[in-house]
Amino acid sequence: MAGEGLLSSVHGTPYWMAPEIINETGYGRKSDIWSVGCTVFEMATGKPPLAHMDKMAALFYIGAQRGLMPSLPDSFSENAKDFLRPSADQLLKHSFIPTNVT
Repeated sequence: MAGEGLLSSVHGTPYWMAPEIINETGYGRKSDIWSVGCTVFEMATGKPPLAHMDKMAALFYIGAQRGLMPSLPDSFSENAKDFLRPSADQLLKHSFIPTNVT
């Protein structure tokens, strides 16, 4: 993943868009990892992060907060909380992912 070029077009579903996409500062694979975190959040709670906001409000929040997301539910294990928002390489080595997955 080293040496990747950054993209600058704006695409995505608002609740899953990384701050760098919203702010048009260039993005790469790390933005996809942001979306993985949002998906894990939705799988665990049944709703995407910031679902209590309309889509435009969520976009402004994510962009203005530079990725500062709301607190995770107490029902998340510490391992699951630690799993959110690292790099893809770190995710593959994380204990939240079973060791037999490649």
